[in-house]
Amino acid sequence: MSNRENSGRSALSCWINSSGEIAHPDSPRGGGGSGRFANCKPLGAEGNRSDVVPHPQSPSGRMVVTSDIKKIDLADNTITNTRTHSYEIAAKARRPVVLKEFNNNGQVKYVDAIKGNPMGVHPPGNFPFVNAVELIFTVDEKVATKMGIRQYRCRQRVYTQELWEGSFNNDGKDGGWIKTMSGGGEPDDPDEGLQKTSPPILAFHDAPGFMATVKDAQLKGPGGKLTSKTAVVVFLRQNFIAWIEGARGRGERKTWEPVSDEVKWHSNQSLVFYPFGKNRWATAAEGSEIELGHTQGKPK
Repeated sequence: MSNRENSGRSALSCWINSSGEIAHPDSPRGGGGSGRFANCKPLGAEGNRSDVVPHPQSPSGRMVVTSDIKKIDLADNTITNTRTHSYEIAAKARRPVVLKEFNNNGQVKYVDAIKGNPMGVHPPGNFPFVNAVELIFTVDEKVATKMGIRQYRCRQRVYTQELWEGSFNNDGKDGGWIKTMSGGGEPDDPDEGLQKTSPPILAFHDAPGFMATVKDAQLKGPGGKLTSKTAVVVFLRQNFIAWIEGARGRGERKTWEPVSDEVKWHSNQSLVFYPFGKNRWATAAEGSEIELGHTQGKPK
């Protein structure tokens, strides 16, 4: 026994035959065939009385002709739009926190401990070869309250990180780029003192790069790894994923869950080595940046 309701097709698709033509399901071209089919009821959102297209096997449905196809299209679009709207509402309910700003140019706005500090590529007042950013989120407090969210925290992990080095061969020729370190997947949560976790604005600060000075002969990168003594250029790529978590309940019943979408961002450092003088390292003409999104591939 065939049943259109369980066929996996849209209820409106019974007006379309196997050749893609518009035809009444009970007509020879419609190809309904013999046997029992779905009970007669309006097409659309679960038999809603407001549906504009009657079921083709109902008394009024038998009077529908192909000139009414615009009504069928309208009903199909109404169903699609209604479902899409429902999904959007559900998604918003699950994610009451959204990214407001990727502050990589200007001063810290919301993290009180360093408020006013400059952001961007190699900002003054920090290690010379780090970049700095403030990620700012906004909370839909009505949605969060309905979800029972009582507390927030900023989370982050390293997606990938790579250290590339360039040096000269023994014959003095350019040896090209060599990847000397790669990793990723480890937690990299922001320092608790560099977060703002009281709504409606949430924010945290980060400053990835080399923990070194211009006078160091070798640079200390992620995990304490030093660049080699023969490196004349280095490139450090770090890709991150950040998000906000919210907590429901209290005490032992408190549970944390993501309340924002994941935010992908990266920080790149491109440096050149000078063997003479006190300042051994300097920034390259291009390559150092801190931006949204991830980067990959061999340095240029």
